[in-house]
Amino acid sequence: MMQSVITDLSRMIAFNETESLAFKNILNFKKVKKNEHLLVEGDVCNFGIFIAEGCIRYYYLVDGVESTGNFFFENDWYADFESFLYGKPSLLNIEALEDCEVYIVYKSDFEKLVSEYPVFNSFLRIMMERTIKGLTGRNMAMSLLSHEERYLRFVKYCPKVVERVSLKHIASYLGIQPESLSRIRTRITLNSKS
Repeated sequence: MMQSVITDLSRMIAFNETESLAFKNILNFKKVKKNEHLLVEGDVCNFGIFIAEGCIRYYYLVDGVESTGNFFFENDWYADFESFLYGKPSLLNIEALEDCEVYIVYKSDFEKLVSEYPVFNSFLRIMMERTIKGLTGRNMAMSLLSHEERYLRFVKYCPKVVERVSLKHIASYLGIQPESLSRIRTRITLNSKS
């Protein structure tokens, strides 16, 4: 399973066998139970996560109401970059939505790795670019699209989420009340049958 981390990494950057081994040496395997938190608001995110198996989400608590930021599945990487880079307490929570197997890379280990093997510097840049691209797309959808358009776009680009994540969390991600999302789904189903 560790090989899936290296395979994914090799799609982003080129490295040799020595560098690959050095990266493997900083990976920490962890099993996470469904509903368990990897990060809680207020803690510093001093790690990045590679998901070997399962699904996680990050969310904010706003006046006691959860607002989901995104979902991540097998072969995805995730970290709260603002907290990771600047050592600031995180404003978000990271929760396992399924039983997960993850590899954790701690910031201190990653910094040592980069000082010895500068090739891994570009990995962090690539991850931040992916994050910015994802946030930009989501912000655009939230600003410009109706609730129904948001859902249809989501189904098209994120079918895996629709299959594996509860309606409650999807509604939270789309900024829609669960009841409204149920009505939208019913309407779409009825329209597709007529």
